[in-house]
Amino acid sequence: MIGFHRNRCFASGGPPRRRQQFSLSKFPSTPGPALRFRLSQGAVAWIAGLWLIAADNPAFWRSLWMSRDVGDVRVLAAVGALALLLWAAFSFICRLLCWPRTGKFAVAALLLIGAAAAHFIGTYGIFIDKGMARNVVQTDWREATDLLSFRFALDVALRGILPAAILVFLVEVRYAPWRRSLMQIGWHALLLGVVGAASVFAFFGEYADIARNHRELRHLLTPTNVANSAYGLWKESRAQRQPVTRLAEDATRPAASASAKPLVVVLLVGETARAASFSLGGYGRPTNAALAGRDVVYFDSVTSCGTDTATSLPCMFSDLGEKNFSVNKANARENVLHVLQRTGVGVTWLENNSGCKGVCDRIETEDLSAAGATGLCASGECLDAIFVDALRRRLPKSNSDSLLVLHMKGSHGPAYFRRAPSARPFAPICATAVIQSCTEESLRNTYDNSIAYTSEVLAQSIDLLAADNTRDTVLLYVSDHGESLGERGIYLHGLPKLIAPAEQTRIPLLLWMSAGARERLGVDTIKLRERASRAASHDNLFPTLLGLFDVRARIYDQNADLLGTVRDRSPELVGPR
Repeated sequence: MIGFHRNRCFASGGPPRRRQQFSLSKFPSTPGPALRFRLSQGAVAWIAGLWLIAADNPAFWRSLWMSRDVGDVRVLAAVGALALLLWAAFSFICRLLCWPRTGKFAVAALLLIGAAAAHFIGTYGIFIDKGMARNVVQTDWREATDLLSFRFALDVALRGILPAAILVFLVEVRYAPWRRSLMQIGWHALLLGVVGAASVFAFFGEYADIARNHRELRHLLTPTNVANSAYGLWKESRAQRQPVTRLAEDATRPAASASAKPLVVVLLVGETARAASFSLGGYGRPTNAALAGRDVVYFDSVTSCGTDTATSLPCMFSDLGEKNFSVNKANARENVLHVLQRTGVGVTWLENNSGCKGVCDRIETEDLSAAGATGLCASGECLDAIFVDALRRRLPKSNSDSLLVLHMKGSHGPAYFRRAPSARPFAPICATAVIQSCTEESLRNTYDNSIAYTSEVLAQSIDLLAADNTRDTVLLYVSDHGESLGERGIYLHGLPKLIAPAEQTRIPLLLWMSAGARERLGVDTIKLRERASRAASHDNLFPTLLGLFDVRARIYDQNADLLGTVRDRSPELVGPR
């Protein structure tokens, strides 16, 4: 017999059974992941360290492998021991980050940083050092977007976002009490020390050779390269806070004759133009056809101070020279623009790039890209022909000796196709910033188009200056650094100068002078062309600018002045040395 008692069902002959009470509050409002892992802090650290070593460092291992004799068993053992040592070291770093509440997110951030760094190293063949970190910090949004692509998103998603998401959402970390955590960290540090000591003891010769002859490998090891670069940049930023040292306080200029015409020097600073692609220097394609018949003097063998704008731009205007140059030192002292300005030369900086890197501080500056000239600007970027309009507007106002510095967009990559108008001499082109996906021919065509367009801008500027009979005019063009276009698997620029290929360090430099300027300065054209065939560098710009304006100063070096030995100079015009 079945009976009911207050909604309880029971069989006759037995006591009613107690009903199980249910409460929705005991269940999560949304179902959790079906798959979750419970891992200790140490396990998370070791797994993350292994991922960093394996997924984010193929370029490091490939370069190390290529530098060794892999047929030697001892070398293979040394590489294996190094892998274990780096695994222990990277997992130790992750272990230091792995603490309650913030641990998973800190390790996830490290995975994302490592993935992004690995992408750019593997894709463009770059090294991550302090200079590259400086470029990242000083770049603008237009340059940054050129580097973003579907390939970048996919690479970072697989190497960074995927493991980071697994860690954050699918891993439950068992955190030990802090005392035990400290003890575990201590044991990990001891293990790292033992592995390191054993590896060095067993393979000291191999590791010493790597450290001595392949120091560039440290710029490939991710993510320690990012950390080291960021630390170096931080130290550099602290040093920049010191007061600026005045330079060449003894500098003077002879009083100008009342009948003398104003001297106007136009200095165009190119971007990413390499000498290897200039037909004036022997390149087989007519990239400088626009300059034909304009009596320019091309300097055949010129090297840059650095391989990135953040180094080369301040270096070329500094008195320090490449051997003594550092960004810290340059930021703490005046440059040639300030010396000229103090002696009465009107100095103006016109910008169509990502900034002057501190060179134009305390100098009149105009950002032409902000004006947005009709027909020359789109999406926040302007073609370099905007400088011709600026010269046409400013030249009539230059009624005294003046220096106009024009910082060009030039051949800035990887979006070379944006640096020239649609009418281009070379085709087909590489119409994407993912230049590795283009054929060698299309990539070279696109870059050469940017050089040809730079030549057109130079030619138009020369014509404008030549048509002005009321001023003595000089045009000087020099690039900041060169560019790699896939030679030996390397793209773009920024490799350490010590190992950078010639494509990144050999740069174009050319000079044009009006007849009045040649006569005024007493330039012997034959001697000038002979000087142009000899070696030169960014170090020559500082004294050359001083010499053009006849600045007397102890700091002036006539022999380093590109015109110093080709002018009929009066002794009184040369400052004491």
